[in-house]
Amino acid sequence: MNESQLQTFLTVAEYKSYSKAADALNVTQPTITSRIKALEEILECELFNRIGHEIFLTEEATMFIDYAKNILIYIKHSKEITNIVKDPVIKVGFSPGYAYSFIIELLKTIKSIGKIDIQVIEGNDSVSLNERALSGEVDLIFTRDVLPNNHDIISEYLFDNNIVAVIPAGHHLCDKDTLDVEDLNEETILSYRRNSSLWKLVDQQLIGAHNITRIDVANNEMLLQAVSNEIGIGIIPELGIDERFKEEVKIRKISQIDDIPNKVYVQYRESSQIKTLAKKIIYSIINHQYSKVY
Repeated sequence: MNESQLQTFLTVAEYKSYSKAADALNVTQPTITSRIKALEEILECELFNRIGHEIFLTEEATMFIDYAKNILIYIKHSKEITNIVKDPVIKVGFSPGYAYSFIIELLKTIKSIGKIDIQVIEGNDSVSLNERALSGEVDLIFTRDVLPNNHDIISEYLFDNNIVAVIPAGHHLCDKDTLDVEDLNEETILSYRRNSSLWKLVDQQLIGAHNITRIDVANNEMLLQAVSNEIGIGIIPELGIDERFKEEVKIRKISQIDDIPNKVYVQYRESSQIKTLAKKIIYSIINHQYSKVY
């Protein structure tokens, strides 16, 4: 059983066609047939049934799909061993919404540990980042959604990242310690990635605010720049507020939004090298929790 046989099996299973699998893998159809036949001989079972021009997975093939995917992941991880031993590398992923100052503190922590190459990755959302961790593309991630039980991934809760309002320093709402949704009547509300699952929860609470204008921007920094220029009021996770804006904006809780759960989980692969490094990073992040982020 080898990598090409497993990849061929999964491709045929996806397309339900030997010819389409051949095109996708850029090989001939006889090569596809040969690989599947060899795999069937190893497994001692048929993987596909043909009825007319259609191909169907056997019961054994359906059960084998998850095994094949996991074996390919282990093969990929095994190929990384030499590089890991020679030159330590850690790929760190963030879900959107973290301030640059928070990420910089993390990078400083990793750098202080020793000579380690770092690759920083921002995922489209927590779900896609979790999928990349499961596939082995990233070693350590910070997300709001904990991964389901997986023996290859360790998940640890760090702290809450509460959703808050960011107000221009001279705005009249700065006089209030805590806001209600009704305080946002007639205001311009700034958001970042409003199509995310987190923002959908926020929008459910903002129904109580009347005649608000909405602006959705490209990133946290743009949102904070807009708030500091008195364009509107931003709603953002607290760890997304960069310390560079601390003189220009004020943070206030919104009663109806403060209870929306937004936890920070750190999740990492169960390898001795990554686990040791992850523990050091976690302890440092907890110690820094809000010391450098406004």
